[in-house]
Amino acid sequence: MRNIHHAFGRLAVLTLSLALLACTVVVRAAAETPASLSKKELKALSATPAGQERLAEYYRNKAEHLRAKAQEFAAQADYLATQPATIESKQGISCNCTSHYRYFSKLYLQEAKDAETLAAQHEQLFKTTQQ
Repeated sequence: MRNIHHAFGRLAVLTLSLALLACTVVVRAAAETPASLSKKELKALSATPAGQERLAEYYRNKAEHLRAKAQEFAAQADYLATQPATIESKQGISCNCTSHYRYFSKLYLQEAKDAETLAAQHEQLFKTTQQ
């Protein structure tokens, strides 16, 4: 009976720890993610010169955020490359393989480049409407 109480206590602590970790991750992600714009807001902003400038700033911020994410994933991939495989699948491959992190790092970098391109386009539109 005593072992059951210890197992239940450990399970409760583990569950509470995981819930706290999940809440922390959600709050941190919400704080770091730039506010997204709806289609209506994009359409309304693209109609005015001041809106074009605001859109350019939005896309620059988005690109900066995506570059930071890409750096985090690249750092994680570099770290995992130095560590031995601790979890292996049925095929004998580590589940936390560096290729996953490198893939997402490249993906975020490409999205950052796309956002920079959009920022440059909106800035150019703003400059042409100012003249």
